Amino acid sequence: MEKRVVFIDRDGTMGGDKTPEHPWDYTPFSRTAEAFALLNRHGFFPVVVTNQSCIARGKAGDYDFGAEFRAIGAADWFLCPHDTADGCDCRKPAPGLLYRARDKYGLDLSEAYMIGDRWSDMAAGGRAGCRLILVRTGRGGEALGRDREKWREYEPAYVAEDLYDAACWLCERGANAGTA
Repeated sequence: MEKRVVFIDRDGTMGGDKTPEHPWDYTPFSRTAEAFALLNRHGFFPVVVTNQSCIARGKAGDYDFGAEFRAIGAADWFLCPHDTADGCDCRKPAPGLLYRARDKYGLDLSEAYMIGDRWSDMAAGGRAGCRLILVRTGRGGEALGRDREKWREYEPAYVAEDLYDAACWLCERGANAGTA
């Protein structure tokens, strides 16, 4: 059976604020755990994909991202530990994190969704061939406004109020992510 993958950004989408500095300052939004529970209950495979330049900048210390993501109900996670200037292929808006998940699990990315709050989330998902859901939390307003030009070639399948709203929208569309 093919995995019904939902890629989910961390900062601004799952919680936190617009300018995260240290990972332990992050607090999930009130319904984030419920969103992951709902996705898991409906047979989706929620995978966190997140840029964490705090690692490259030496601000992550011994923070355990894996423990955080396991506790919230993520099936897996892929982190970019690089800073913008590093020129890697995994820092969103590059689609490298999504390609790593594709390669690990043999995914059809055209059947996957990318949920995020930033233009870079939408561009990464679009470049990988995923369907897009933009959340209005974090920098969602900026992604729809001043940053819309940066991902103009892609259209979101849905604009959600928050991650929980996005999860509800997906689950209402049934077991196959391709039915939305």
